[in-house]
Amino acid sequence: MLEATDFHPGRSGRDHLRTLSRAVGLPDSRVDEVLGLVELRDAAGRRVKGYSLGMRQRLGLATALLGDPELLVLDEPANGLDPEGVRWLRDFLRAFASEGRTVLISSHVLAEVAQTVDQVLIISRGRLVVESSLEQLTARVGGSVRVRTPQPAQLAEALRRDQIETTAGSDDTLLAHGTTSDRVGDVAFDAGIRVHELVAEGSSLEEVFLELTSEREP
Repeated sequence: MLEATDFHPGRSGRDHLRTLSRAVGLPDSRVDEVLGLVELRDAAGRRVKGYSLGMRQRLGLATALLGDPELLVLDEPANGLDPEGVRWLRDFLRAFASEGRTVLISSHVLAEVAQTVDQVLIISRGRLVVESSLEQLTARVGGSVRVRTPQPAQLAEALRRDQIETTAGSDDTLLAHGTTSDRVGDVAFDAGIRVHELVAEGSSLEEVFLELTSEREP
């Protein structure tokens, strides 16, 4: 799905999808299925020219889902959606991916991307800058892990042996720098240290993006 504008304004949402489904040999029943998936059944009989931008985004998503794809490619899918619609989209895409399928999202709304994706690819000036899991990427670029434990001194020593630097916080907390919550948890487990809280506090995806792209030559 690239644009939410590729619709005949005089057609209803249902007729738009029927035209495409018949062109590729799909039954009309599939149209009703995807309308249900994107929660547009109540508006399916209305002309598209009366749709809001958010409804057009949903219709575009329904179009992309017609063929029941294994790979879904979306460009700025949250554009025009209200907060409820953004949450719905996030939950829908996670459910889609949990079925063993893949969703590729292109977006400049990095705060929303960070709440949705598992893997990040950053492209600058047409070149791939980095490909990494979200957690590893944000931890690697100035990130830290906040851990609360009744044994902060013992944990700090165990992390030091694993070449992880720490600084003491308040209320029995430590900040472990340049690492991930998985690694800190593994070190604590191996050392027999109880952990009451483990929170990744990496840089925001926006900060990572700016740091990795700001000084690159064209």
